[in-house]
This record gives sequence, C-alpha cells and structure tokens, in this order.
Amino acid sequence: MATDFTDHADDDLVLLCQRGAQAAFRELYARYKQRVINFAHRMLRDREAAADVLQETFDYFFRKIPDYRPEGKLSILLFRVARNICLNRLKRTRSRKELPLEEAAITPKNTGAKVSAPLEAQELRRTVAAVLEKIPALYSEVIILRILKGLPVAQVAQVVECPEGTVKSRLHNGLELMRRKLKAGDFR
Repeated sequence: MATDFTDHADDDLVLLCQRGAQAAFRELYARYKQRVINFAHRMLRDREAAADVLQETFDYFFRKIPDYRPEGKLSILLFRVARNICLNRLKRTRSRKELPLEEAAITPKNTGAKVSAPLEAQELRRTVAAVLEKIPALYSEVIILRILKGLPVAQVAQVVECPEGTVKSRLHNGLELMRRKLKAGDFR
C-alpha cells in the first residue's frame, strides 16, 4: 500500500528520501515539476529543452540527497540548479549562434470577441518573451523569478546568489531596459 505524503513538509520528505522512500521523492517531483519546467521554459523558450532541464535538475537533486541538509527552502535549491543548467545551455546556444525555436502559432478559424482576448494575451506573452530574450540573462532571470514566478526578493537573491539590493537593482535596470526595447521596437 502506497503512503500518502501530500501533507508532509518538503524537509520531512527530504529526510524520508535520505532513508530510501521513493514515494517521498515522487511527491517532491510532483510538487516542483511544473514550477521548474515553467521557469526553464521562460528562460530558454523551448519546451523540449525545459523538459531536459527538469530532468537534469532532479537527477542532480537525487544524487545530492545523501548530502542535503534540510535547513533552507528546497525550492531555492531546485531553482538555483535549474537556473545554472539554463545558463549553461544559453551559453552553449549563443556561442553557436543558434536561437531556440519559436513555438508554433495557432491560427483560429474565426476572429470573434471570445477569441481576440486569448490571442491578445498570447501575443503579449510572445512580446514579453522576445524582449526577455534580448536583454542580458542577469536581468531576465531576476524578472522571471520575481515577476513571472512571484518569488519574494529574498528568495530570488538566494537563487541567483547575490544580495537583495543587487536583485532590486537588476530588477529595476532590467525593467527599464525592457521598456526602452519595447518603445524602440527592438525585440524582434
């Protein structure tokens, strides 16, 4: 009979993982799968690459479970690992002068009012993603974590391993850079 771990805290699940409870690891994976994959997708703009980052993140975590000390937030560790994997992929991609493939656009058969709102939202997401791709990663990662993922500044600072003041500065400067690029149309 499988044990239900949904009510357990992350740190308790890590301790159970250290004792060999595979169901506890599956629960942690289920809790963080979508968050990590969404973060990686926003950084890389490629669903397949984001899925690979998810796999690499949890492979790393699984290897490090025996040494992990449940003193902080597990989410910070997972986002930090995913961030580093994404940054490494971006460096390799940029060094080869390749860009991630765009997602295929879905063209609706009618253009009624019910369809226009989702299309406008989809276009806005594409525009934001295009602008984020054009600004340096040190700004885009902070914007993604703080605004799009909703992490508090303190947690963003832990993920990107810099002081909170630096996060606030990067957030401000990154948003200002995005505004300028949007105003100039310099993002396509």
